[in-house]
Amino acid sequence: MVFGNWFATRKVRHGATAGVVVLATGGLFLLHANAATQGNVGTGYDVPSPVAVGNVFATPPLPVAGPDTVTFSGPHVRGTMAVSGAHALAGDGQPLYADITLTPDASAGEHAPLALVIVLDTSGSMEGEKLREAKSAAKELIRNMRDDDEVAFVHYASEAEVVQPLARVGAVRELLASRIEGLSASGGTAIPLGLAAGVNALQSGLLRSERGTDGRVKRVVLVSDGLDSSRPRSEFLAQDSAEKGITVSSMGIGVDFDEAYMGGVARSGHGNFGFVNDGPTLTAFLQRELVETATTVAQSTTVHLHMPEGVRFVKATGASADVHGRDVDLKVGALYADTAKRVLVQMTTDLAAGKTADFSGSLTWKTVGGGGAEATIPQLEVLASADANDVARNRNETVFARVTSVEASERQVEAAQAYADGNQQRANDLIQTNVRMLKKAAMAAPAPAASALSAQSLSYESTMASFGSSAPSSTSGKIAAKHAAASNMANSNKSAF
Repeated sequence: MVFGNWFATRKVRHGATAGVVVLATGGLFLLHANAATQGNVGTGYDVPSPVAVGNVFATPPLPVAGPDTVTFSGPHVRGTMAVSGAHALAGDGQPLYADITLTPDASAGEHAPLALVIVLDTSGSMEGEKLREAKSAAKELIRNMRDDDEVAFVHYASEAEVVQPLARVGAVRELLASRIEGLSASGGTAIPLGLAAGVNALQSGLLRSERGTDGRVKRVVLVSDGLDSSRPRSEFLAQDSAEKGITVSSMGIGVDFDEAYMGGVARSGHGNFGFVNDGPTLTAFLQRELVETATTVAQSTTVHLHMPEGVRFVKATGASADVHGRDVDLKVGALYADTAKRVLVQMTTDLAAGKTADFSGSLTWKTVGGGGAEATIPQLEVLASADANDVARNRNETVFARVTSVEASERQVEAAQAYADGNQQRANDLIQTNVRMLKKAAMAAPAPAASALSAQSLSYESTMASFGSSAPSSTSGKIAAKHAAASNMANSNKSAF
Protein backbone atom coordinates (compact mmCIF):
# COMPACT_ATOMS: atom_id res chain seq x y z
CA MET A 1 0.00 0.00 0.00
CA VAL A 2 1.46 3.37 -1.02
CA PHE A 3 -0.09 6.48 0.39
CA GLY A 4 0.05 10.09 -0.65
CA ASN A 5 3.32 11.82 -0.25
CA TRP A 6 5.14 9.47 2.10
CA PHE A 7 8.31 11.31 3.10
CA ALA A 8 8.63 13.81 0.31
CA THR A 9 11.15 15.42 2.62
CA ARG A 10 13.06 13.32 5.12
CA LYS A 11 15.19 14.84 7.89
CA VAL A 12 14.48 12.92 11.01
CA ARG A 13 17.63 12.34 12.98
CA HIS A 14 19.50 15.61 13.31
CA GLY A 15 17.07 18.20 12.01
CA ALA A 16 13.31 18.20 12.14
CA THR A 17 11.12 18.50 9.08
CA ALA A 18 7.66 19.97 9.66
CA GLY A 19 5.15 17.40 10.82
CA VAL A 20 2.17 16.86 13.08
CA VAL A 21 1.65 14.12 15.63
CA VAL A 22 -1.72 13.61 17.22
CA LEU A 23 -1.57 11.57 20.40
CA ALA A 24 -5.04 10.82 21.55
CA THR A 25 -6.52 9.20 24.63
CA GLY A 26 -3.19 9.84 26.21
CA GLY A 27 -3.91 13.24 24.81
CA LEU A 28 -1.17 15.35 23.19
CA PHE A 29 -1.43 17.33 20.00
CA LEU A 30 2.18 18.11 19.10
CA LEU A 31 3.70 20.29 16.43
CA HIS A 32 7.33 19.61 15.55
CA ALA A 33 8.84 21.99 13.04
CA ASN A 34 12.20 23.36 11.86
CA ALA A 35 14.08 22.78 15.11
CA ALA A 36 17.12 20.75 15.92
CA THR A 37 16.51 17.85 18.20
CA GLN A 38 17.17 18.56 21.84
CA GLY A 39 17.34 16.55 25.03
CA ASN A 40 14.29 16.36 27.23
CA VAL A 41 14.94 17.54 30.77
CA GLY A 42 15.24 14.69 33.22
CA THR A 43 15.41 11.86 30.68
CA GLY A 44 18.74 12.07 28.89
CA TYR A 45 17.04 11.24 25.57
CA ASP A 46 17.34 13.17 22.33
CA VAL A 47 13.86 13.79 21.00
CA PRO A 48 12.22 16.07 18.45
CA SER A 49 11.42 19.26 20.30
CA PRO A 50 7.64 19.63 20.64
CA VAL A 51 5.56 22.75 20.93
CA ALA A 52 2.32 22.42 22.81
CA VAL A 53 -0.96 23.42 21.21
CA GLY A 54 -3.40 24.69 23.81
CA ASN A 55 -2.47 24.03 27.43
CA VAL A 56 -1.39 20.41 27.21
CA PHE A 57 2.03 20.96 28.77
CA ALA A 58 0.91 23.72 31.12
CA THR A 59 0.59 22.85 34.79
CA PRO A 60 -2.64 24.54 35.87
CA PRO A 61 -2.66 26.44 39.16
CA LEU A 62 -4.42 24.69 42.00
CA PRO A 63 -7.86 26.32 42.33
CA VAL A 64 -8.86 27.78 45.65
CA ALA A 65 -11.17 25.44 47.53
CA GLY A 66 -14.75 26.64 47.71
CA PRO A 67 -18.31 25.39 48.05
CA ASP A 68 -18.10 23.48 44.76
CA THR A 69 -14.37 22.61 44.71
CA VAL A 70 -12.02 20.65 46.98
CA THR A 71 -8.27 20.14 46.69
CA PHE A 72 -6.07 17.25 47.78
CA SER A 73 -2.44 16.19 47.50
CA GLY A 74 0.07 13.46 48.25
CA PRO A 75 3.66 12.55 47.32
CA HIS A 76 4.36 14.22 43.96
CA VAL A 77 0.65 14.42 42.99
CA ARG A 78 -1.99 17.07 43.63
CA GLY A 79 -5.57 17.31 42.48
CA THR A 80 -8.92 19.02 42.49
CA MET A 81 -12.49 17.81 42.38
CA ALA A 82 -15.17 20.28 41.33
CA VAL A 83 -18.88 19.70 40.85
CA SER A 84 -21.04 21.50 38.33
CA GLY A 85 -22.80 23.36 41.12
CA ALA A 86 -22.92 23.60 44.90
CA HIS A 87 -26.70 23.45 44.48
CA ALA A 88 -28.55 20.91 42.35
CA LEU A 89 -32.12 21.10 41.19
CA ALA A 90 -34.43 18.97 43.33
CA GLY A 91 -36.38 16.19 41.64
CA ASP A 92 -35.85 12.98 39.74
CA GLY A 93 -33.08 12.49 37.18
CA GLN A 94 -31.36 15.87 37.50
CA PRO A 95 -27.88 16.02 35.92
CA LEU A 96 -24.75 16.58 38.00
CA TYR A 97 -21.10 16.47 36.92
CA ALA A 98 -17.77 16.22 38.70
CA ASP A 99 -14.51 17.28 37.06
CA ILE A 100 -11.40 15.71 38.61
CA THR A 101 -7.93 16.99 37.67
CA LEU A 102 -4.73 15.18 38.67
CA THR A 103 -1.43 17.04 38.28
CA PRO A 104 1.93 15.39 38.96
CA ASP A 105 4.79 17.43 40.36
CA ALA A 106 7.01 18.56 37.48
CA SER A 107 10.11 18.28 39.66
CA ALA A 108 9.39 14.59 40.20
CA GLY A 109 10.02 13.71 36.56
CA GLU A 110 13.37 12.01 37.04
CA HIS A 111 14.41 9.13 34.84
CA ALA A 112 12.38 6.03 35.65
CA PRO A 113 13.75 2.57 34.82
CA LEU A 114 11.92 1.37 31.71
CA ALA A 115 10.66 -1.90 30.30
CA LEU A 116 9.42 -1.08 26.80
CA VAL A 117 8.07 -3.38 24.08
CA ILE A 118 7.61 -2.38 20.43
CA VAL A 119 5.01 -4.46 18.54
CA LEU A 120 5.38 -3.80 14.80
CA ASP A 121 3.02 -4.74 11.98
CA THR A 122 4.94 -6.43 9.15
CA SER A 123 1.91 -7.52 7.12
CA GLY A 124 1.94 -7.29 3.33
CA SER A 125 0.35 -3.83 3.30
CA MET A 126 3.43 -2.43 5.11
CA GLU A 127 5.69 -3.35 2.20
CA GLY A 128 7.88 -0.56 0.84
CA GLU A 129 8.50 2.86 2.31
CA LYS A 130 6.19 2.41 5.29
CA LEU A 131 8.08 -0.60 6.63
CA ARG A 132 11.47 0.98 5.87
CA GLU A 133 10.58 4.10 7.82
CA ALA A 134 8.92 2.16 10.64
CA LYS A 135 12.10 0.12 11.05
CA SER A 136 14.20 3.29 10.94
CA ALA A 137 12.07 4.94 13.63
CA ALA A 138 12.24 1.83 15.84
CA LYS A 139 16.02 1.69 15.54
CA GLU A 140 16.24 5.40 16.36
CA LEU A 141 14.17 4.82 19.47
CA ILE A 142 16.43 2.00 20.64
CA ARG A 143 19.51 4.14 20.02
CA ASN A 144 18.03 6.81 22.27
CA MET A 145 17.25 4.43 25.15
CA ARG A 146 19.64 4.21 28.06
CA ASP A 147 21.83 1.17 28.51
CA ASP A 148 20.03 0.15 31.71
CA ASP A 149 16.57 0.36 30.14
CA GLU A 150 15.04 -2.91 28.98
CA VAL A 151 13.50 -3.52 25.57
CA ALA A 152 11.69 -6.29 23.69
CA PHE A 153 10.62 -6.35 20.06
CA VAL A 154 7.76 -8.28 18.43
CA HIS A 155 6.67 -8.31 14.81
CA TYR A 156 3.41 -9.73 13.56
CA ALA A 157 1.53 -10.45 10.36
CA SER A 158 -0.61 -13.59 10.13
CA GLU A 159 1.42 -14.83 13.11
CA ALA A 160 3.50 -13.12 15.79
CA GLU A 161 7.20 -13.62 16.51
CA VAL A 162 9.38 -12.32 19.34
CA VAL A 163 12.41 -10.85 17.58
CA GLN A 164 14.04 -9.84 20.87
CA PRO A 165 13.02 -11.06 24.35
CA LEU A 166 13.16 -8.43 27.09
CA ALA A 167 16.80 -7.54 27.76
CA ARG A 168 19.05 -4.64 28.78
CA VAL A 169 19.35 -2.22 25.89
CA GLY A 170 23.11 -1.91 26.35
CA ALA A 171 23.52 -5.64 25.79
CA VAL A 172 21.36 -5.96 22.64
CA ARG A 173 21.29 -2.55 20.93
CA GLU A 174 23.40 -3.38 17.89
CA LEU A 175 22.13 -6.94 17.42
CA LEU A 176 18.49 -5.83 17.70
CA ALA A 177 19.03 -3.07 15.15
CA SER A 178 20.36 -5.68 12.74
CA ARG A 179 17.40 -7.99 13.40
CA ILE A 180 14.91 -5.17 12.83
CA GLU A 181 16.60 -4.23 9.58
CA GLY A 182 16.17 -7.80 8.33
CA LEU A 183 12.38 -7.82 8.72
CA SER A 184 10.23 -8.06 5.58
CA ALA A 185 6.52 -7.61 4.88
CA SER A 186 4.06 -10.39 4.04
CA GLY A 187 0.82 -11.95 5.23
CA GLY A 188 -2.25 -10.64 7.03
CA THR A 189 -2.77 -8.44 10.07
CA ALA A 190 -3.42 -10.42 13.27
CA ILE A 191 -3.34 -7.52 15.74
CA PRO A 192 -4.38 -9.50 18.87
CA LEU A 193 -1.64 -12.06 18.29
CA GLY A 194 0.97 -9.31 18.10
CA LEU A 195 -0.37 -7.48 21.14
CA ALA A 196 -0.60 -10.67 23.23
CA ALA A 197 2.95 -11.63 22.26
CA GLY A 198 4.21 -8.17 23.25
CA VAL A 199 2.53 -8.22 26.66
CA ASN A 200 3.76 -11.76 27.31
CA ALA A 201 7.32 -10.80 26.31
CA LEU A 202 7.20 -8.00 28.84
CA GLN A 203 5.73 -10.01 31.70
CA SER A 204 7.82 -13.15 31.20
CA GLY A 205 10.97 -11.08 30.72
CA LEU A 206 10.48 -9.27 34.00
CA LEU A 207 9.86 -12.54 35.81
CA ARG A 208 13.09 -13.99 34.39
CA SER A 209 15.13 -10.90 35.18
CA GLU A 210 17.64 -11.23 38.00
CA ARG A 211 16.57 -7.75 39.12
CA GLY A 212 12.88 -8.69 39.10
CA THR A 213 10.44 -5.96 38.15
CA ASP A 214 12.84 -3.47 39.74
CA GLY A 215 10.02 -0.91 39.95
CA ARG A 216 10.22 -0.52 36.20
CA VAL A 217 7.68 1.52 34.26
CA LYS A 218 6.09 -0.86 31.77
CA ARG A 219 4.75 0.08 28.33
CA VAL A 220 3.77 -1.65 25.09
CA VAL A 221 3.60 0.36 21.85
CA LEU A 222 1.47 -1.23 19.10
CA VAL A 223 2.08 -0.13 15.49
CA SER A 224 -0.23 -1.05 12.59
CA ASP A 225 -1.42 0.20 9.22
CA GLY A 226 -4.36 -2.17 8.95
CA LEU A 227 -7.49 -3.49 10.54
CA ASP A 228 -9.21 -6.77 11.27
CA SER A 229 -12.38 -7.92 12.97
CA SER A 230 -10.79 -8.55 16.36
CA ARG A 231 -11.24 -5.18 18.09
CA PRO A 232 -12.99 -6.57 21.22
CA ARG A 233 -10.17 -9.05 21.78
CA SER A 234 -7.49 -6.37 21.41
CA GLU A 235 -9.31 -3.99 23.74
CA PHE A 236 -9.65 -6.75 26.32
CA LEU A 237 -5.91 -7.46 26.12
CA ALA A 238 -5.11 -3.76 26.52
CA GLN A 239 -7.48 -3.35 29.47
CA ASP A 240 -6.15 -6.47 31.18
CA SER A 241 -2.61 -5.14 30.71
CA ALA A 242 -3.56 -1.79 32.23
CA GLU A 243 -4.97 -3.62 35.24
CA LYS A 244 -1.48 -5.11 35.70
CA GLY A 245 0.26 -1.75 35.47
CA ILE A 246 1.23 -1.97 31.79
CA THR A 247 0.37 1.04 29.64
CA VAL A 248 -0.59 0.22 26.03
CA SER A 249 -0.27 2.88 23.33
CA SER A 250 -1.16 2.46 19.67
CA MET A 251 0.01 4.13 16.49
CA GLY A 252 -1.86 3.95 13.21
CA ILE A 253 0.21 4.41 10.05
CA GLY A 254 -1.20 5.74 6.80
CA VAL A 255 -4.78 6.30 5.75
CA ASP A 256 -6.33 2.82 5.74
CA PHE A 257 -6.16 1.70 9.37
CA ASP A 258 -9.26 1.74 11.58
CA GLU A 259 -8.92 4.68 13.98
CA ALA A 260 -11.83 3.46 16.12
CA TYR A 261 -9.98 0.15 16.59
CA MET A 262 -6.57 1.64 17.34
CA GLY A 263 -8.02 4.44 19.44
CA GLY A 264 -10.06 1.92 21.43
CA VAL A 265 -6.94 -0.12 22.18
CA ALA A 266 -5.12 2.97 23.50
CA ARG A 267 -8.11 4.05 25.58
CA SER A 268 -8.44 0.59 27.10
CA GLY A 269 -4.70 0.50 27.79
CA HIS A 270 -4.62 4.04 29.27
CA GLY A 271 -2.06 5.00 26.65
CA ASN A 272 -1.74 7.34 23.67
CA PHE A 273 -3.25 6.93 20.23
CA GLY A 274 -1.31 8.44 17.36
CA PHE A 275 -2.10 8.93 13.69
CA VAL A 276 1.03 9.32 11.56
CA ASN A 277 1.20 9.88 7.84
CA ASP A 278 4.80 10.91 7.26
CA GLY A 279 8.33 10.20 8.44
CA PRO A 280 9.03 12.85 11.07
CA THR A 281 5.81 12.15 12.92
CA LEU A 282 6.52 8.43 12.99
CA THR A 283 9.81 9.06 14.79
CA ALA A 284 8.29 11.81 16.95
CA PHE A 285 5.54 9.52 18.23
CA LEU A 286 7.95 6.83 19.37
CA GLN A 287 10.32 9.36 20.92
CA ARG A 288 7.50 10.99 22.85
CA GLU A 289 6.44 7.56 24.09
CA LEU A 290 9.97 7.06 25.38
CA VAL A 291 10.14 10.45 27.09
CA GLU A 292 6.67 10.13 28.63
CA THR A 293 7.45 6.67 29.98
CA ALA A 294 10.75 7.89 31.44
CA THR A 295 9.07 10.77 33.29
CA THR A 296 6.37 8.64 34.91
CA VAL A 297 5.54 9.94 38.39
CA ALA A 298 2.68 7.63 39.40
CA GLN A 299 1.31 4.30 38.21
CA SER A 300 -2.00 2.46 38.67
CA THR A 301 -3.61 5.75 39.68
CA THR A 302 -7.21 5.28 40.84
CA VAL A 303 -9.83 7.71 42.12
CA HIS A 304 -12.19 6.08 44.62
CA LEU A 305 -15.55 7.87 44.93
CA HIS A 306 -18.46 7.09 47.21
CA MET A 307 -21.83 8.03 45.70
CA PRO A 308 -24.16 9.45 48.38
CA GLU A 309 -27.82 8.52 48.73
CA GLY A 310 -29.85 10.14 45.98
CA VAL A 311 -26.97 10.21 43.47
CA ARG A 312 -26.44 7.68 40.68
CA PHE A 313 -23.25 7.23 38.65
CA VAL A 314 -23.85 7.32 34.86
CA LYS A 315 -20.43 7.26 33.18
CA ALA A 316 -16.89 8.56 33.29
CA THR A 317 -14.79 10.08 30.52
CA GLY A 318 -11.02 9.91 30.86
CA ALA A 319 -10.94 6.79 33.04
CA SER A 320 -12.30 3.26 33.10
CA ALA A 321 -14.91 2.78 35.82
CA ASP A 322 -15.60 -0.17 38.10
CA VAL A 323 -18.87 0.22 40.01
CA HIS A 324 -19.48 -1.66 43.25
CA GLY A 325 -22.81 -0.53 44.65
CA ARG A 326 -22.30 3.09 45.66
CA ASP A 327 -18.53 2.90 45.32
CA VAL A 328 -16.92 3.77 42.00
CA ASP A 329 -13.25 3.16 41.14
CA LEU A 330 -12.03 5.44 38.35
CA LYS A 331 -8.85 3.94 36.91
CA VAL A 332 -6.63 6.59 35.33
CA GLY A 333 -3.38 4.68 34.81
CA ALA A 334 0.01 6.39 34.82
CA LEU A 335 0.71 10.09 35.44
CA TYR A 336 3.64 11.87 33.79
CA ALA A 337 5.59 14.89 34.97
CA ASP A 338 4.00 18.22 34.09
CA THR A 339 1.03 16.69 32.28
CA ALA A 340 -2.36 16.96 33.97
CA LYS A 341 -4.99 14.25 33.49
CA ARG A 342 -8.71 14.85 33.85
CA VAL A 343 -11.73 12.69 34.56
CA LEU A 344 -15.27 13.90 33.90
CA VAL A 345 -17.93 12.07 35.91
CA GLN A 346 -21.59 12.21 34.84
CA MET A 347 -24.24 11.53 37.47
CA THR A 348 -27.95 12.04 38.09
CA THR A 349 -29.62 13.09 41.34
CA ASP A 350 -32.96 12.22 42.89
CA LEU A 351 -32.89 14.57 45.87
CA ALA A 352 -35.76 16.25 47.65
CA ALA A 353 -35.48 20.01 48.26
CA GLY A 354 -33.32 20.75 51.30
CA LYS A 355 -31.51 17.43 51.21
CA THR A 356 -27.74 17.29 50.82
CA ALA A 357 -25.46 14.83 49.04
CA ASP A 358 -22.05 14.45 50.67
CA PHE A 359 -19.33 13.14 48.35
CA SER A 360 -16.23 11.50 49.79
CA GLY A 361 -13.32 9.64 48.29
CA SER A 362 -9.61 9.08 47.98
CA LEU A 363 -6.83 8.82 45.42
CA THR A 364 -4.38 5.91 45.42
CA TRP A 365 -1.32 5.32 43.26
CA LYS A 366 2.01 3.55 43.11
CA THR A 367 5.14 5.63 43.05
CA VAL A 368 7.97 4.78 40.67
CA GLY A 369 9.86 2.11 42.54
CA GLY A 370 6.74 0.29 43.70
CA GLY A 371 5.69 2.06 46.90
CA GLY A 372 2.04 2.88 47.54
CA ALA A 373 0.61 6.34 48.20
CA GLU A 374 -2.81 7.75 49.07
CA ALA A 375 -4.55 11.09 49.41
CA THR A 376 -7.94 11.76 50.96
CA ILE A 377 -10.42 13.74 48.88
CA PRO A 378 -12.15 16.13 51.31
CA GLN A 379 -15.91 15.91 51.63
CA LEU A 380 -17.85 17.94 49.09
CA GLU A 381 -21.51 18.83 49.73
CA VAL A 382 -24.25 19.44 47.15
CA LEU A 383 -27.55 20.92 48.32
CA ALA A 384 -30.83 20.17 46.50
CA SER A 385 -32.90 23.26 45.80
CA ALA A 386 -36.36 23.75 44.28
CA ASP A 387 -35.35 27.22 43.08
CA ALA A 388 -33.99 27.03 39.52
CA ASN A 389 -32.59 30.57 39.78
CA ASP A 390 -30.70 29.60 42.93
CA VAL A 391 -29.22 26.61 41.12
CA ALA A 392 -28.23 28.81 38.17
CA ARG A 393 -26.49 31.31 40.48
CA ASN A 394 -24.43 28.48 41.96
CA ARG A 395 -23.33 26.93 38.65
CA ASN A 396 -19.63 26.23 38.21
CA GLU A 397 -19.17 27.54 34.69
CA THR A 398 -15.67 26.08 34.41
CA VAL A 399 -17.05 22.57 34.93
CA PHE A 400 -19.86 23.22 32.45
CA ALA A 401 -17.25 24.42 29.95
CA ARG A 402 -15.45 21.10 30.40
CA VAL A 403 -18.72 19.19 29.93
CA THR A 404 -19.44 21.08 26.71
CA SER A 405 -15.90 20.51 25.43
CA VAL A 406 -15.93 16.76 26.08
CA GLU A 407 -19.43 16.25 24.66
CA ALA A 408 -18.43 18.21 21.56
CA SER A 409 -15.35 16.02 21.13
CA GLU A 410 -17.50 12.90 21.31
CA ARG A 411 -19.77 14.31 18.59
CA GLN A 412 -16.73 15.31 16.54
CA VAL A 413 -15.42 11.74 16.56
CA GLU A 414 -18.88 10.69 15.39
CA ALA A 415 -18.72 13.37 12.67
CA ALA A 416 -15.34 12.09 11.48
CA GLN A 417 -16.76 8.57 11.22
CA ALA A 418 -19.85 9.81 9.36
CA TYR A 419 -17.62 11.67 6.89
CA ALA A 420 -15.36 8.64 6.43
CA ASP A 421 -18.50 6.59 5.68
CA GLY A 422 -19.48 9.10 2.98
CA ASN A 423 -22.27 10.84 4.91
CA GLN A 424 -21.04 14.42 4.60
CA GLN A 425 -24.40 15.93 5.52
CA ARG A 426 -24.46 14.08 8.84
CA ALA A 427 -20.87 15.16 9.51
CA ASN A 428 -21.70 18.80 8.77
CA ASP A 429 -24.78 18.73 10.99
CA LEU A 430 -22.78 17.37 13.92
CA ILE A 431 -19.97 19.89 13.45
CA GLN A 432 -22.41 22.79 13.19
CA THR A 433 -24.07 21.67 16.42
CA ASN A 434 -20.65 21.58 18.07
CA VAL A 435 -19.72 25.07 16.90
CA ARG A 436 -23.02 26.47 18.12
CA MET A 437 -22.77 24.81 21.54
CA LEU A 438 -19.13 25.77 22.03
CA LYS A 439 -19.74 29.43 21.18
CA LYS A 440 -22.70 29.55 23.54
CA ALA A 441 -20.71 27.99 26.39
CA ALA A 442 -17.76 30.32 25.76
CA MET A 443 -19.99 33.33 26.43
CA ALA A 444 -20.65 32.15 30.01
CA ALA A 445 -17.29 30.56 30.79
CA PRO A 446 -14.43 32.22 32.73
CA ALA A 447 -11.61 33.60 30.59
CA PRO A 448 -9.24 30.60 30.41
CA ALA A 449 -12.05 28.15 29.68
CA ALA A 450 -13.69 30.54 27.22
CA SER A 451 -10.44 30.80 25.27
CA ALA A 452 -10.15 27.01 25.06
CA LEU A 453 -13.76 26.66 23.89
CA SER A 454 -13.19 29.30 21.20
CA ALA A 455 -10.06 27.47 20.00
CA GLN A 456 -12.03 24.23 19.85
CA SER A 457 -14.78 25.92 17.85
CA LEU A 458 -12.28 27.35 15.35
CA SER A 459 -10.69 23.92 14.99
CA TYR A 460 -14.08 22.44 14.11
CA GLU A 461 -14.79 25.13 11.53
CA SER A 462 -11.44 24.30 9.94
CA THR A 463 -12.31 20.60 9.94
CA MET A 464 -15.65 21.30 8.28
CA ALA A 465 -13.82 23.25 5.57
CA SER A 466 -11.41 20.33 5.08
CA PHE A 467 -14.29 17.91 4.79
CA GLY A 468 -15.97 20.16 2.26
CA SER A 469 -12.91 20.43 0.05
CA SER A 470 -12.08 16.72 -0.23
CA ALA A 471 -13.94 13.55 -1.09
CA PRO A 472 -14.04 11.09 1.84
CA SER A 473 -12.40 8.39 -0.29
CA SER A 474 -9.47 10.62 -1.30
CA THR A 475 -6.13 10.56 0.49
CA SER A 476 -6.62 14.11 1.77
CA GLY A 477 -10.13 13.24 2.92
CA LYS A 478 -8.94 10.18 4.84
CA ILE A 479 -6.18 12.24 6.46
CA ALA A 480 -8.68 14.92 7.49
CA ALA A 481 -11.01 12.35 9.06
CA LYS A 482 -8.20 10.66 10.99
CA HIS A 483 -6.80 13.94 12.30
CA ALA A 484 -10.28 14.97 13.43
CA ALA A 485 -10.90 11.68 15.21
CA ALA A 486 -7.47 11.48 16.86
CA SER A 487 -7.30 15.07 18.14
CA ASN A 488 -10.76 14.78 19.68
CA MET A 489 -10.04 11.42 21.30
CA ALA A 490 -7.21 13.33 23.01
CA ASN A 491 -9.70 15.63 24.72
CA SER A 492 -11.16 12.85 26.85
CA ASN A 493 -8.54 12.91 29.60
CA LYS A 494 -6.19 15.77 28.73
CA SER A 495 -7.31 19.20 27.62
CA ALA A 496 -6.41 19.28 23.93
CA PHE A 497 -7.98 22.65 23.13
